Amino acid sequence: MVTQFAALTRVVRAYGLAAGCVLLSILCAHVVEPYGHLADLAMIHLLGIVFLSLRSSVRTSVLSSVVSIFSFDFFFITPKYALAWSDAESIVTFIAMVVVAGVVSSLSENSRRQERAARATAVRTQALYELNVELSSSRDVQQLAAVTARHLTKLFGAPVSVLLQTPEGTLQPAETSRDRVLSQSAWTRREFVKQSAPSGISIWVPVVGAHSSLGAVGLKPSLPFEQESEQGFLLSACVNQLATAIERVQLAGAVRRTQLEAEGERLRSSLLSAVSHDLKTPLATMIAAGAALIGRTGEIEPKAADEVLRSLVSEGERLSRLIHNLLSVTRLESANVELRRTPESVDDIVLSAVERFKDRSRKVPIVSEIAADLPLISAEPVLLEQVLVNLLENATRYAGSDPEIAVHARAAGGSVLVQVEDNGPGIAEHEREKVFEKFYRGQQAPKGDGGVGLGLTICRSIIRAHGGKIGVRERAGGGTLVEFTVPFAAAREQLSREASLDS
Repeated sequence: MVTQFAALTRVVRAYGLAAGCVLLSILCAHVVEPYGHLADLAMIHLLGIVFLSLRSSVRTSVLSSVVSIFSFDFFFITPKYALAWSDAESIVTFIAMVVVAGVVSSLSENSRRQERAARATAVRTQALYELNVELSSSRDVQQLAAVTARHLTKLFGAPVSVLLQTPEGTLQPAETSRDRVLSQSAWTRREFVKQSAPSGISIWVPVVGAHSSLGAVGLKPSLPFEQESEQGFLLSACVNQLATAIERVQLAGAVRRTQLEAEGERLRSSLLSAVSHDLKTPLATMIAAGAALIGRTGEIEPKAADEVLRSLVSEGERLSRLIHNLLSVTRLESANVELRRTPESVDDIVLSAVERFKDRSRKVPIVSEIAADLPLISAEPVLLEQVLVNLLENATRYAGSDPEIAVHARAAGGSVLVQVEDNGPGIAEHEREKVFEKFYRGQQAPKGDGGVGLGLTICRSIIRAHGGKIGVRERAGGGTLVEFTVPFAAAREQLSREASLDS
């Protein structure tokens, strides 16, 4: 009903404009008549017809030109106020006016048609560009469907449904039984489906990928259109862009899964290679030492027996550290790891780590420099001790025959900065990030020292879990400097700790 009224309005407007042009031509001719010739009056009517032809259809222009000719004959050609063809010249003039009206109107209508086509092409291109930009920035299939539905609703001014293929290989169900049948038909047959019913018009288009149907897009326009129409081409182009975007996201997901599987396989191989060797070495030593003691306790001198027992304990501790490191990596890389944070003193953590390390290596002197009045930090102290012990072990391993190892701690912004430095050969600049990767050992790493490349990995995981940063750089004067930060404890945590100490 609304469409019919709009069409009737356009017709009335067109014929109203034609009547206005004819009346205006008559009035202008009456004004000019005392001063001009008959040919001048004819040109006025011709100009009116040309003006009308530029803005009206061929039918309206020709009909208006005929009316204008008869009005010209009726009002201005003798005998006036009567229709009479006085001579052949008038007939030629009348025919020329009709031909001019038809030609000008045809050319004008063709120009308007081309303009409408160009404008429609520009609108379609702009719409496809905007859709493509949004689809390119989307990384989820459901987000792609939502973006497409929003753009199609804007373009067609009609409700849109985007149904995708489920992981089980079926199509998502539509809201109504009618739409379920149509969408299933479009999806399985990969065809444009259209149906008109009293409840409305439904158009379904399949989302076809390179190898399979990926879903179906439904549209409920106010007026039907065919697949080969301008609207049909626009709808198909948008749906094809959706299909391309879905396949891109699926391909990216497949590539990501392949990369993760390859990385997991590489890590498993590295783990087996490193752990098998480093487990086998201390176990072989422990077995040999135990076998040497079995049944011979009376034959072996006490000093030799002590050496064998020390070897057993040392290799057992080495084995324990390796297992502890592996468990630490597994725990810290868990997505739901929770630290048992408490307000702690940096002095206590550093001194405890240094003493713990000295128990393992009595020959290495360590210099500690801790700034006075450092605020408390929010940390799990056992883990931070583990970081310092790992760094001290690395420093000892790389420092050489005359080690110089120092630990510094001071405030830096809202965090405590802890530095462990040695006088070893240092770490090459291109390796300063790689040394934090699992099982990676630098080119300067000594062979057969029991290291497997997990110490710095654990340190980075612990510091990141505390909200800090860790890095490696060159020490002034040569050597390696590893530094990390840990944020200060909240003010309320400091007050709570101080109150508990006072009590």
